Amino acid sequence: MLLRTTPVKDARERIIYVLETAVDVTESGKLLKELSQLTGNLEQVISERLNRLRQSEEKYRTIFERSGDAIMLTDPKGAVLEVNQAGVDILGFKKREQVLKINSVTEFFKDEDDLYRFQKRLFRDGFLTGYEAPLLRKDGSIFYGLLTANVTLDVVGQITGYVFIVRDVTKRKKAQEQIEWRNQWLATLNSTSVAIGSSLDLDEIVNNTIEKIMGILESVSVRIYRLDKKSQTLTLLASRGLSTRFVENGRIKTREMGEGFLGNTLITSETSVVTDPANLEAANADLFLEEGIKSAIYVPLVSKGKPVGAMVISSRSTSDFPDDNLEFLSAIGNQIGVAIEKAALYENLKNAYQELKEAQEQVIAQEKLASLGKLSATIAHEINNPLAAVLTYNRLLIKQNRNGRLTPEREDDIARYLTIMESETARCGEIVKNLLAFSRQSRISIENKNIEEIVDRTLALLSHDLEMKGVKVVKHIESDLPEIQCDFRQIQQALLNVVGNASEAMDGGGILTVAARRSVKRPNMEIRISDTGCGVPKEHLKSIFEPFFTTKEEGKGVGLGLSVVYGIVTRHHGTIEVESEPGEGTAFTICLPLAAVTGTKASV
Repeated sequence: MLLRTTPVKDARERIIYVLETAVDVTESGKLLKELSQLTGNLEQVISERLNRLRQSEEKYRTIFERSGDAIMLTDPKGAVLEVNQAGVDILGFKKREQVLKINSVTEFFKDEDDLYRFQKRLFRDGFLTGYEAPLLRKDGSIFYGLLTANVTLDVVGQITGYVFIVRDVTKRKKAQEQIEWRNQWLATLNSTSVAIGSSLDLDEIVNNTIEKIMGILESVSVRIYRLDKKSQTLTLLASRGLSTRFVENGRIKTREMGEGFLGNTLITSETSVVTDPANLEAANADLFLEEGIKSAIYVPLVSKGKPVGAMVISSRSTSDFPDDNLEFLSAIGNQIGVAIEKAALYENLKNAYQELKEAQEQVIAQEKLASLGKLSATIAHEINNPLAAVLTYNRLLIKQNRNGRLTPEREDDIARYLTIMESETARCGEIVKNLLAFSRQSRISIENKNIEEIVDRTLALLSHDLEMKGVKVVKHIESDLPEIQCDFRQIQQALLNVVGNASEAMDGGGILTVAARRSVKRPNMEIRISDTGCGVPKEHLKSIFEPFFTTKEEGKGVGLGLSVVYGIVTRHHGTIEVESEPGEGTAFTICLPLAAVTGTKASV
């Protein structure tokens, strides 16, 4: 018998060694005893490990079953092998066995694009977390799921299946959408409010608001009506999402207050919802049927508690409108109501300004007529003098011709007579020309003009009157003055009124000073007209430019002259100031803007 000479490392080898060498019975007994002890230890180890495995399995089974998320185990093709109760409930099944009959979890995806992106990431990385997608329940209803997935592999790296975890985040998703939706509405309200505060263009505000409403509420059409308070009629202001044939129909374009849902909205001042096509306005049933409108919201447009219009949001479906929609549409209605009221106030103000402007022009025209009346005697005298000279020399020539005295020797006298006649005739023509230019009624036309020319022509018209009253005229015009932006005739009118007042204040004679210079404070021209007349009491200075205020005796003025001057200067974006001391005279300073570019012209 061969004995093993190599050392025995452990009990197992010793047992094998005994069996191979067949040593004596005593040695074999010892070895069998050791073998029995070793087997007992092995059973204990296996038992402990099985116990721990069972506890671990129970632990994970508890987690699996009690998880609020759906957990599914599938084979490599995606067929469901195991699913927890949460998965049964979330997916809309009644029994676990029904889920286990699903051939592939891909059936739960609503959109193919979502499925494609899900598979691409899972196959690429072997796992995927936080993937959100709309999923389908058994009955076809949609819920939003947050997916986590892992690939399971065997020892050689082959795919043995997948683990899917699905969390139902529908409530969170809807809450998030609700927040986003409310933010959109608030943004719309804010932008409408900003538009109302920064713009007076009602059409722009209304159309922008309609566009935003349609961006939030899909598949709707919008109509906005404005109330004519005088006729108590609603008139279509703007619309979107409707056919031209529909909105051009007379029954849609206008509506009497109290007629149908639309007309009654202004009476009740309450938002009403009609979701049954049978309840829509009977008188316009054919129009609504042709347009496909099945439901509508009627929103009153209110400002300061009073209706100023109405808004109609109509739909081609019969689905109910959420209460939140009604709340925000009512808020939008209030905003549009404010815009309509603001536009109405602006229109009234604009009309009032236009009426005031026309009245001012009439006052100016009347003052011109009054000035013409005052000038008539002067003009008659001015024209009469040259006409008398022309007539005298004409008669002289006729008489000399009759007496045969028009001989060649008298050619110099004849030429002198004709020259005088020509000069006096031209003088008459110039007077008439200035008079016509002064009296002509026209729109104010802003041009670049020379102030010295305006002053000279003004003084020329009043020269005889000033001379008759013993008024000496002193003129100081600064050299190289730039032109001013003005209407020649309007500024001439203003200067005529001021100089005329100065003349009347110096009935017993005096000095009238007319000066023009650049302003030292701003880019303006200063025209200063001062007299040495009776002056104006201080208590009257604050009222001097008011219409119909006058310190003249009855019958010598109606108090419109200086108010007209003030109006003319203001329309030219200028200013007028007065300084006066009783007994020492009065000075008016008119500031007018300088011409920026030579040759500019504008009409007002």
